[in-house]
Amino acid sequence: MNDDVSDARSIADSYYRAWTDKRFEDAAALLAPDLKVEVPINSYPTRESFAQALAAFGGMAERVELLAEFAHGPEAMLLYDMVVPPLGTLRVAEHFTVQGGKIARLRQIHDTAPVRAAGFGRDE
Repeated sequence: MNDDVSDARSIADSYYRAWTDKRFEDAAALLAPDLKVEVPINSYPTRESFAQALAAFGGMAERVELLAEFAHGPEAMLLYDMVVPPLGTLRVAEHFTVQGGKIARLRQIHDTAPVRAAGFGRDE
């Protein structure tokens, strides 16, 4: 296996395992200082702002089930279902770009309707 693929997959897996085990500081340690985040709701201009949101929202997750993972070069993608009371089950696709052993860019895709209905979205 190509080292880039192995590295990207390993880092994405470590990040996923850390936050789903509620070890949010360990997950944040895998984020690059100049992390770029693209999510369908809210905005996180800094690594710290994203790490705070990860701990807050991830802390609400009752169960997370990994459905698929892929890696190619310095990129990896995870697809998982996350049960968050009272939102129900959210299906999330998370795309990672890894540089220098850290997650440099993180993109998420998920249905925002239940999140917005619960009041989590801020007007931008």
